[in-house]
Amino acid sequence: MKKKLFLFTLTLLLPFILAGCGDKYSADQYLGEQITSIKESDAEKLNFLLEDGIEESNSLYILQFPDELKEPYLSFLQEAFKTIDFKIASAKKNGENAFTVQVSYTPLDLASTLRAADEEYLSSLASSDLTGEVTALLENAKTVLKEAPQFKEKTFATVAVDKKGEDFQIKEDELNTFLFHTMTGYMDPYNDICELLDAQDFLTAYLDASFKGEVTQFVKHTDMTEEEALAWYEKDVFTPPDDMTPAYTERYVTALKALLRQCVYTVGIPKKESGVYNYTVDVTVTPNTSLENVFSEWNGGTYYSEDEVDRTLVELMEQYAASPVYGEETTVNIELNSLSIMEAGNDGASLTRLAGIILVMPE
Repeated sequence: MKKKLFLFTLTLLLPFILAGCGDKYSADQYLGEQITSIKESDAEKLNFLLEDGIEESNSLYILQFPDELKEPYLSFLQEAFKTIDFKIASAKKNGENAFTVQVSYTPLDLASTLRAADEEYLSSLASSDLTGEVTALLENAKTVLKEAPQFKEKTFATVAVDKKGEDFQIKEDELNTFLFHTMTGYMDPYNDICELLDAQDFLTAYLDASFKGEVTQFVKHTDMTEEEALAWYEKDVFTPPDDMTPAYTERYVTALKALLRQCVYTVGIPKKESGVYNYTVDVTVTPNTSLENVFSEWNGGTYYSEDEVDRTLVELMEQYAASPVYGEETTVNIELNSLSIMEAGNDGASLTRLAGIILVMPE
C-alpha cells in the first residue's frame, strides 16, 4: 500500500520536477552560449562591426575596402574576440518574459596591442596590393593577439534577453550594441595600410593628370570635375609661343602632349612622417630629355624666315615625340603634404623639382 502511494505521489510530482529542470536553462546561459558561439564558429555575428568600420574607412580614403578582404577580416575579428574573458551574472527578471543579464569584461585595445607590430610591418611594406598586404598584416596580428593582447579598464554591460516560448532571444540591435563596445581600434590594420597606399594613389594620379592628361583617378582625390581637371591640364603648359605662326600651333601642341605622355616614373610607397597628411615618397624616374634636345638642336640652327623657325621647331618636336630619349634612371625623394601640394608649380617646391626631373626642361 505504501509503495503504491509513493508511486502515485511521484507521478503527480514528475511534471513539476521536469518543469523545474527546464527552468534551469536561463537567460544568462543563453547569452553565454551566444558569446561562445561567436568565439568558436559564428563569426558572422561580428559582420556588423566590420560593415560599420568599412563605411567609415571608405569615407576617409579614395581607395575602397575590397570585397575579397571581408572574409580574412572577419576571421581576424573572431580571433580578437576570443581573447576577451566575459563573466556573466545570473539573469534578473525584468517583467513578463523579459530578463536582464549583467556582463563584466575588459575591452580589447587593438590599437595598443598591434601598434608596434604594425609599425614594423609598414616600415617595409613591399607592394601596393591592398588586399594582399592587409591580409598578411592580419595574419601577423593574430600571432600578436595570442602572445600579448592589451586591454582597457574592466567594464560592465547589461544585456536584455527575451523569452519566446521555451526559447530565449536577444534583439539584433541589443547584441550589436553589446559587441560594439568589446573591442576598439579594430580597423587600424586596414587603415594604416590604406592611408599609405591612398597617398601613393594620389601622387600617381596627380602625375598622370599633369603629364598624360589622364584625370579620371585624379578627380576622385579633388573637388574638380573631369572637365575642370582637363582644363587645368591644358592651361599654360600647352600654350604655343606667342609669336608662333598659327599654321604650326596645333602640331606644336600635339607633339608636346605626345612627349609628356611618354614620361616615365613610378611612385613608391610613402613613409608616414609626424603630423597630419605628411609623408616622404621615393619616386623612381627615367628623365625624359627629349625637350632639352629639341631646343638644343633648334637653337643651333640657322634660319632665313619666321616660317622656317617655326617649322623646324615643330618638326624636331615631332621627331622626338616619335622617338623620345631618356637619361639614367634616378630616385627622387620628395615631401608630400598639404603645403607641398599647395606650392606645386612654385620655384623650388617639392613637386616642381620632381616635375623638372621627370621632364628635363631646356635652359
